[in-house]
Amino acid sequence: MKHISMLNKIALMITLSLIWMPMAQAAVFEIQRVASTDSLNLRAKPGARNAIVGRVPHNGRWIRTDGRRVAVGRTNWIRINWRGNVGWVNEYYIRQMVLDNAPQQPARAQPQVAVRPNTAPVPRPNVAPQPAPRPPVLTAAQLHKKGAWVLECGNRSPFWRVLVHPGKALEVNLRGRNAGIIPMTYQKQDKNKWNTAMKTVVKGSNGRFFTDMTIHYTKQCRHTLTNQNVRYRVKAQLNGETMQGCCRAVQIR
Repeated sequence: MKHISMLNKIALMITLSLIWMPMAQAAVFEIQRVASTDSLNLRAKPGARNAIVGRVPHNGRWIRTDGRRVAVGRTNWIRINWRGNVGWVNEYYIRQMVLDNAPQQPARAQPQVAVRPNTAPVPRPNVAPQPAPRPPVLTAAQLHKKGAWVLECGNRSPFWRVLVHPGKALEVNLRGRNAGIIPMTYQKQDKNKWNTAMKTVVKGSNGRFFTDMTIHYTKQCRHTLTNQNVRYRVKAQLNGETMQGCCRAVQIR
């Protein structure tokens, strides 16, 4: 009987190991949707207004999570462990890593050939490391030139407003708080045969505030900031918060 009981325990341990193996692999994540010049904030508690306790680089991988997930408004936050630093990040900026589970084929043994080591010193070029390029710092005076066209996007409730200066920068106000001038890090536009912009994607970051906006051409959208019917609707990610609204073209006077 003891022998049968021991066999049952061994079978149970093998079954549990097979169950937990895919679960452990599914809990490995990597960073996405973060510009190469930025990093992802690691916060003490769920929510974009909580204290920053660390940062994960844009190419961070092998991120672990204990499965804790909390909804804050329209955003979802997940608790992660990045090289011993534990905190919360917006789930929008991470994704599950695709792991290669294919068995590794053992390499064939190659005949060993004795090689005499080269003891001569290898000269090293004396080249100073070059810092990563930074987006140009723009002022309001440079952006608000008379006659220039901008795109005003936003909504009244909840209040948010972004002035898109094409190819330059974004001016962001979220819930009455001015985030300042955000350098544009990405811009892509799809046009139809009549040269009408059908889809526009713009991104920007200053290291502390991140913006990701997708603008679509539509038949009608109510621009609540000015009570006008306009042709463009927008979905925006402002520092992790998902916002929706409309956009209109405005000429600076």
